[in-house]
Amino acid sequence: MQAFRVASRFVGAGLLDQVVIATANAANTLLGGILLPKDQFGALALALSVGYFSMYLNRAFVGDVLLALASRFEGEHRGRLIRNGLATAFCSGVTTMVVFVVLWLAWPHNGNIDLDELIWLVPFMVPLMLHDTARCDYLADRRPDKALGIDLVWAGTQGVVIIAMILTGNESPGGFLAAWGIGATAGATVYLLRERRVPWRGNPKAWLAETRHLSGWFTATAIVAQVQVLSISFLVAGKLSKIDLGNLRFVQTVQLQPVQNLVAAIQGLLVPRASRAAADAAKPGAEGADAAATLRRQTRQLAIAFAVLGTLMVVIVWPLVSWVLTTTDKFAEAAPLALPIALQGAVYLLQVPFTAAMRGMHRARMLFVQYVVFATVSLTGLSVGASQGLQGAAWGLLTGSTTGLVCMVVLYGIALKSVGPQAPAPAPRLDATQNA
Repeated sequence: MQAFRVASRFVGAGLLDQVVIATANAANTLLGGILLPKDQFGALALALSVGYFSMYLNRAFVGDVLLALASRFEGEHRGRLIRNGLATAFCSGVTTMVVFVVLWLAWPHNGNIDLDELIWLVPFMVPLMLHDTARCDYLADRRPDKALGIDLVWAGTQGVVIIAMILTGNESPGGFLAAWGIGATAGATVYLLRERRVPWRGNPKAWLAETRHLSGWFTATAIVAQVQVLSISFLVAGKLSKIDLGNLRFVQTVQLQPVQNLVAAIQGLLVPRASRAAADAAKPGAEGADAAATLRRQTRQLAIAFAVLGTLMVVIVWPLVSWVLTTTDKFAEAAPLALPIALQGAVYLLQVPFTAAMRGMHRARMLFVQYVVFATVSLTGLSVGASQGLQGAAWGLLTGSTTGLVCMVVLYGIALKSVGPQAPAPAPRLDATQNA
């Protein structure tokens, strides 16, 4: 019973942590969609897409590696990984600041694809990346309560800034972006002071040398993923309009982003556990066989649970969101998007246990292959479907998600064949002549 209570607190803290950080991230899109004119909201969505692109590249190169690797170590080895990871995140943030300034200066400030608001993110890219890395440090160390603490600091600070902006009547895309960055700065500062970390004292070269077997493929996968996300924004804004992009992003924020946040929370809890199980599965004898069986059983049970949850979500959320959108004048035209986006969320849920197991088994190359397939089919479906308007584009994206799920399950089955203790080499046999 005591073990059950401890596990419940652990899972509860992890889920609550993700709810808090998801609220901080969703506030820009939700409040921006409600308070800003549609053209300004489209500009905010574009700037956020570019900001997330950079953040998620850093997460792949640093944060996801910490989740999959640092959970296997203790003591000085783990401490060295954290120091080097923070230094790498710091360098990523500085590099991103320079790139954003150059991009903002060089990009034409007119037309449907307008990056005017991107400049507001420049001062905050370092703390955004440090905070994300800090969360992964705590989750890899099985301390989700600490991650929850710094995320509450972020969300609380961001909320105060947004409230002040609204009360003074200064709502703007840049204001929402600045509030987001100020919140991240507060959270990262608390982490650095609490853990007595100095982000530039690590060694990014040592990080690359020790983690390249994971970080290289994780980063390549993230590049494909974020290019896909950016391409969706640019294709919708270019082929249709910024207003259509705003409609798509608003429905995705209301309906799909909560699912993606739940996925991220479960991944953060499952990947370290799957990583330890995969490492134990390589041990000889019964211990290795038991660990391999645990990994398989966990994946199978979670797949069944998430299939049920995804079905319930579609049945309940789809008509509810469709009704809410229909009754609001501002987003009534986006109501037909509710069904394909609900189905897309169900697909993402079903994929969770397979992705967590693959990351835990360190099958980074297979994950890259899966995402290339997913992104290729998604963008093709979007381009073809956009000829039928925004609803057709949404169904095209669902086609890509479904194809990605099928690919992930197939690759998981292949990866499982190499999990478990190595079979002992057969003893040499003597032929009849030698025996004679």
